[in-house]
Amino acid sequence: MHQTKELRHKAAGHDGTLTDKDELLVFKPTVQQELDFYKAIQNKMYSSEESVEGDVPLYSWMPTFLGVLDEGFREVPEGAKVLSTVVPSDDGSRENSTDIGDKKYIVLENLLHGFSQPNVLDVKLGKVLYDENASDEKKDRLNQVSRTTTSGSLGFRICGMKLKKNASLNGIDAAYYETDDDDYVFLNKFYGRSRTKENIEEAFCVFFASDALSSERIKKLKRTFHQRLQLLYNTLLEEEVRMISCSLLLIYEGDPERWDALKDQDSLLRDDFIDSGDEGDDEVEETVGGRVLSSLSLIDFAHARLAPGEGYDEGVVDAVENLMTLFHDLCIKS
Repeated sequence: MHQTKELRHKAAGHDGTLTDKDELLVFKPTVQQELDFYKAIQNKMYSSEESVEGDVPLYSWMPTFLGVLDEGFREVPEGAKVLSTVVPSDDGSRENSTDIGDKKYIVLENLLHGFSQPNVLDVKLGKVLYDENASDEKKDRLNQVSRTTTSGSLGFRICGMKLKKNASLNGIDAAYYETDDDDYVFLNKFYGRSRTKENIEEAFCVFFASDALSSERIKKLKRTFHQRLQLLYNTLLEEEVRMISCSLLLIYEGDPERWDALKDQDSLLRDDFIDSGDEGDDEVEETVGGRVLSSLSLIDFAHARLAPGEGYDEGVVDAVENLMTLFHDLCIKS
């Protein structure tokens, strides 16, 4: 049996998210709507309802869904075919948990697995932060959050960062961050809420301001994320879904030794999780800990659903389009 422990390096989110001792899995408290969405996307993946040829399907941007565990489990069965993900913030969405919300854990691929010194950024997508089931009080509260932050002006908002300490953090108000073990710093949701349309770019500069990586490697990261956003944008235009209050999770490797080991070679898309343990890969895994230097993923689907006949999700598409513009500017200025 595998012991569970608290998940490390969360950029935002709630307590109670667990991983196994090898940090291959994530066990995240879930709600019925999120579970239904993962199952629906998985069913699409195995059916003929694929995305238009040439586009990356939506499931490729999501952590691999591997099942559900009941509350009260103490250990993970040996050999369980399950892995892990980072939990995003939700601005109160858990308060409307359904009957499954307090009883089940969704089991997902761990998006952090293989990273030695991950830097993690959680970006909430959309101007509207609640679904039709929200109470009037919750709608009013989240409308206020949207109006007073970049959620309203840009369609996205930084919810949190977990990153290695770097020189750019020196000028940030102490109320917005706390130091962690292993020389990490956590920038909280209030930092993200304090950003404006005019200074949001500075926050992304903080995220990429690694003291350990060369300027060329940081430039490469910005260009790679820009390309990913373009691919994701094309995916979203072809998907009839509604993903209220979902997030984008950005991760990059801050350990220059892993960059050396992989010869600065990164992939636009993550490896398929189920196939990533194929025979013959063990030596590579042991040597460099993984095969990507960065990744971009959609996470947090507590308010997501399929929306056949309703067209693409305008709120999410607009947010990604604005992020594309921001990363275009970051690349030019690098």
